Amino acid sequence: MEQFDLYDVMGNKLHKTMIRGASNEVGEYHLVTHIWFRNSEGLYLVQQRNKADDRIPYQWAATGGAILAGEDSITGTIREVQEEMGIQLTHKDLIYLTRLHTESKPSNYLTDLYLVEKDIPLTDLTLDESEVKDVAYRTMDEIKQMIQANQFWSYEYLDLLERSEK
Repeated sequence: MEQFDLYDVMGNKLHKTMIRGASNEVGEYHLVTHIWFRNSEGLYLVQQRNKADDRIPYQWAATGGAILAGEDSITGTIREVQEEMGIQLTHKDLIYLTRLHTESKPSNYLTDLYLVEKDIPLTDLTLDESEVKDVAYRTMDEIKQMIQANQFWSYEYLDLLERSEK
């Protein structure tokens, strides 16, 4: 049973936890992470989720997940990437872009958004097949087309990634 620390909207720990799937109160947030990988050709490494019960079954998305109780954002981000993709990262690989907050049912959450600029061959990945069905490199235009076709999770912050392109 996974537990998450709870925070206020400013990211201050509330010294309370919640269990995955439970609801949190107004003003309480749990922490999640989204990690985008961009290679030297400007392509993004994306993954197809392997869950039939997702809002969009088998949708494509960035790598990400919930930060567990006792973890900080960086530690949880490194763990999520290792678990889902088999990619070994250090804190030096992570470029922090921003923190977003979302009011949502059943739970509110804060999202730390990271970018990793690294060339990662698909053959080097070890996928957690319970989480990830497939992986691919896509351009931002292809990702936007997939969003329009309801095949890719619709992220409201894609402009931040585009602005970070060299």
